[in-house]
Amino acid sequence: VGGHSRRRLPSPAPESSFERRMGKRKNRSKAMLRAAKRRGHVAGKSAAAADGAGASPSIANPNKKVFGDDDDAGTGDAQHTVNVPPPPAAPSHHRLAEKIVLPSTTAPWFSRTLDGNKATHFEEYYRRQAILPDEEWGSFLSHLRKPLPVTFRMSNMASHANGVAEALAEGKHLLRPRQQLYNEVTGRPIPPPKELRWCNGWQLGCDKMALKYSRTRELREFQRWLVKYNSTGVLTRQAVDSMVPAAILGVEPHHLVLDMCASPGSKTTQCIEQLNANNTGAGSIPTGCVVANDINPRRAYFLVRRCAALGAATGSLMVTNHHAQWFPNPGVPIRTLPEGIQSACAGGGLDARTSSRDPAPAATREDSGRYPQGACDRIICDVPCSGDGTLRKNPQIWSEWRPEFAMGLHQLQLRIAQRGAALLKVGGYMVYSTCSFNPVENEAVVAELVRRCGGALEIMDASDRVADLKRRPGMKHWRVVTMVDDETVEYPTYEDSQKESVSVGLRRKFERSMWPPKSGVTKLGKRIKGPPLERCMRLMPHPQDMGGFFAALLKKVAPLPGPKDPTRAGVERAMKTGEEGTGAGEGPFGSGTGGAPRRRGEHTYAPASTSLVESLRREWGGTGTWGGEFAAGLHVRSDTNRALTYLSPGVRAACVDQPGAARIKCVWSGVRVFEKRGTALGERREVITEGAKGAEGADGRGPVTADGVSAYRLTQEGAAVLADHVGDDRKFAIPARDLKQLLKEPGKEIPLKSFTPAVANAARSVRPGSVIVELRKAGGGGAAEIDDSCPPLAVELTAGGGLKVDWRYRKGLEGAPKAAAAAILRRLDGPSRGYDDYGGDEEWGEDDDQFY
Repeated sequence: VGGHSRRRLPSPAPESSFERRMGKRKNRSKAMLRAAKRRGHVAGKSAAAADGAGASPSIANPNKKVFGDDDDAGTGDAQHTVNVPPPPAAPSHHRLAEKIVLPSTTAPWFSRTLDGNKATHFEEYYRRQAILPDEEWGSFLSHLRKPLPVTFRMSNMASHANGVAEALAEGKHLLRPRQQLYNEVTGRPIPPPKELRWCNGWQLGCDKMALKYSRTRELREFQRWLVKYNSTGVLTRQAVDSMVPAAILGVEPHHLVLDMCASPGSKTTQCIEQLNANNTGAGSIPTGCVVANDINPRRAYFLVRRCAALGAATGSLMVTNHHAQWFPNPGVPIRTLPEGIQSACAGGGLDARTSSRDPAPAATREDSGRYPQGACDRIICDVPCSGDGTLRKNPQIWSEWRPEFAMGLHQLQLRIAQRGAALLKVGGYMVYSTCSFNPVENEAVVAELVRRCGGALEIMDASDRVADLKRRPGMKHWRVVTMVDDETVEYPTYEDSQKESVSVGLRRKFERSMWPPKSGVTKLGKRIKGPPLERCMRLMPHPQDMGGFFAALLKKVAPLPGPKDPTRAGVERAMKTGEEGTGAGEGPFGSGTGGAPRRRGEHTYAPASTSLVESLRREWGGTGTWGGEFAAGLHVRSDTNRALTYLSPGVRAACVDQPGAARIKCVWSGVRVFEKRGTALGERREVITEGAKGAEGADGRGPVTADGVSAYRLTQEGAAVLADHVGDDRKFAIPARDLKQLLKEPGKEIPLKSFTPAVANAARSVRPGSVIVELRKAGGGGAAEIDDSCPPLAVELTAGGGLKVDWRYRKGLEGAPKAAAAAILRRLDGPSRGYDDYGGDEEWGEDDDQFY
């Protein structure tokens, strides 16, 4: 055509990846062909095409065809179609993908791509350990490279029952959608939410980034629904694997629960909810408590912030700051100090109640052995670990991971677990857990712990406690491997790791307990039965779309044996004085020099003075229950009496009234009921007058301000605690109409004339200050007609004749007051109003990410 001849080439071979990327365009330019040749995309032609296209064989490989000069010399409209055969099938152990893109994260210092043709240290190590069958590795790695789906659990506290029912009714169409949703980026269908009955939770089919930034109407509505009820404590965002320890412990209201490494606090809040599952008022306050410990003071205060959202339920909580491996036993009296130390303590203002008692008398020891009796019924021992089970949440671990990380933590993990076993009561349960796949951190620690306890601990089968959870049995055999300088070396025995060929620094990392325990039949025919490690739980990401986790449920069946011949000299040697301690939780008894008690009032709660408690009783018209359990629970932390905190009976019995309670470094505990006016940050300082009779004042009311108002303000959390112990002097019921006025504009003073006459008259009959307001049922008038759908509220009656809701908050919970007020307004108005009608337009921040 047009003077040019066109050669017909043979039928095309299967298209190559290069042709697919080029869109099968046959009129490629010469520059594109040369570029393809340099990149190696066009390695040659088929035999039939080579005969007509003038391709020449390669010198290195006679079977390989390359482009000659004639290929680029064509002119005019001549076109040459190059048929590139498909590449040969790669072996099963090779990857076809060149780059693997990891999920986005807040860590900017690592590459988000992996080389698809090179195995990572993580994969090479765990293939040697054979943690999975070969046919499951593809699915295992695929899930680890995907972002973690959003999961949450509903609260099981009795005080949140109405809120949970409201949330489930409002979100019914979201939790069980009728139409299929699709991911906007990938175009793939989003699986519907899955209910997790074993933890009263739900798992969504998308990750947090897809949910937060989606433009799909249903997903945006789901995000607002989660924010709304997460702010009020009705639901808690928590990873599935993080829910396992508390779920298999079986916490009951009378248990003393210790979370040894608690921050950021998701497991702690789960235990508090289980403890308060039946708490509906003064007659059902749990007799147990939860002690949440963390080594880092900053994380401990973050834990306080996380738990403060639970409101009055925190009366059963104490947050401490200790090294977990040296956590003090409050049931053991503080040792007798030498005469010189006693005089020094007396001069420094130390607590004399415990400084003269004998150390660990026989009555406090288990079978009069060396080790004291444990104090805890349940313990969560979630130890620090290498964290490779959180790869979906922390993808930077892919490039940082080395097996030596686990080896460096093995001894610390074992020490923390041993301390947990010592603090556990006989008959109590402890969960040892990590977010790691490594058997050196998991089964090796459990096996050595059971061996050292000499039959006092047993590994329990917890599969029946979480029947719907897909789990794998623990490993009985594993290898000890190092990868120093990308050189993989396996050490069959401990002796092999201590040879001269191994560097001194690496030799120090090895412990005998890292190798599997011996089992089977020896050469002499003796059968050795190892611990039942198959009862441990290994959770993998691919069976149920979660993170990696390990958990072992241990039961203390007998006292710790201790040494064969415990002597007084040995005890004295362990408790000798004159050595410089390292602070709270680091000396032999978690205290300063030689186990001496801490200064009085430092990190401790003391009972409030009788005169102050009595003056508050007169101010509020306390009933008969005031002088009993409630008055005994009011404590202060300083001589200035800035705040009065209520500690539950469980906290007082376990952590305050014990003979060794002075060792405990308490960061925060209880519910703050009263706080002195003018002492809050940013608040105008008030002039407080004590009156002619000191703390009781001239009329028995106690300290007052210049306006004649009581110097102590009632907090919102304290209103729920105080309401059951006061009469009607400063407590009255109001209808829904008046309650709406107060909650629509929190902090704004509303004149009494704006309320119904009955409410206005009741307010004028009491002195200015804090009052308790409860919701009256429609058509009701007496105390028996109180609507329990709204909790008691603390309201300020001003000297100018008005009411306002003064809703204060802890730092980090700035949105909690607005969310709580919006939740009450929704109940008053019914489900017809939307969340945005009450200003509930908050978005998730970085601190709202899922916690582990």
